[in-house]
Amino acid sequence: MIRRLIGAAVVVAGLTGCLRERDRLDVPRVRLVLQSLDVAPGDSVRGYVYAVDATGIVFLQVTAMTGDSTASRRLNRISRDSVQIDFALRVPANAAADAPVTIRAIARDTQDFEVDTVETVYVRAGAAPP
Repeated sequence: MIRRLIGAAVVVAGLTGCLRERDRLDVPRVRLVLQSLDVAPGDSVRGYVYAVDATGIVFLQVTAMTGDSTASRRLNRISRDSVQIDFALRVPANAAADAPVTIRAIARDTQDFEVDTVETVYVRAGAAPP
């Protein structure tokens, strides 16, 4: 019995010596900044999205969605601690007045943690272009 315990302790000690320290688990932080909360029909929602993560960002996307259309911009296969996308996402010319436009930003890191943030702008017929 004592031999088995000693043998098990030796195996455990050997295995722990072979294991490397794991990377610290971290979730990305995402910041979505819009130039305006109003957009004219046929114009673009403008702004930037910024993501940061200690282990590295591998995917960043920003999307503008109206009731019947979607516009997006994304970066794939990146491996940097911080990434920024400046965007101008088109809103259809036939978008109804006061219709919401949902802006969603998604970031994924090297450990497959995914974080998103959402903002809403509104279609305004008299909105001045930025």
